Amino acid sequence: MEEPAAPETARHERADSAANHERILAAARDVFARRGLDAEIKEIADRAGVGVGTLYRHFDSRDGLLRALILQTHDDLLQRLRAAADTQDAADALRAVIHAATDVYRQFGALTEVALAGRLDHLRPDGHEELTAAFTGLLRRGVADGTFRADLDIPMMIAALESVFTSGKVVRLVAERGYAGAAAAISDFFLHACLAASADPGRARST
Repeated sequence: MEEPAAPETARHERADSAANHERILAAARDVFARRGLDAEIKEIADRAGVGVGTLYRHFDSRDGLLRALILQTHDDLLQRLRAAADTQDAADALRAVIHAATDVYRQFGALTEVALAGRLDHLRPDGHEELTAAFTGLLRRGVADGTFRADLDIPMMIAALESVFTSGKVVRLVAERGYAGAAAAISDFFLHACLAASADPGRARST
């Protein structure tokens, strides 16, 4: 009968496993962004510095790896949205959220067109409501403190912003202006639409 690992050994094994997990996800993000669904598991494993067997001990399939990558992206975006809403004024927070959402396109690279075509929908995690709720809270705070218009139609604002990011329009903007330029243009447009008349008009423009 195999004896259990000593506590110190067990801690090292857990740390190594966690490090491998993160390296695999980082490698997968890079390889999928460059190759899309043509990415090979062996290339991901090689880039992470692990064997294919180790990769499959962490992720049972290509879809499992993609699902984990999408979940990590979702959680990161939610954290960034909440952090912006909690620490920045409403206008700056809205700009930060739009830049974070645009950055998802950069991270996905060649997977972007695949995602926009709906071919990853079966891998998307639950939790869209969390993003919507956090964004709704940000907009309501902006209305309450006078940063945004008192008559701002929040559901319409959310629907319009979602449509920009799910319709593929961002891809065209990025092609013309780069990621930072696209994020700035989208931010300027939506801030111009929702800032209160008493707000500094300069805040609606990127500097």
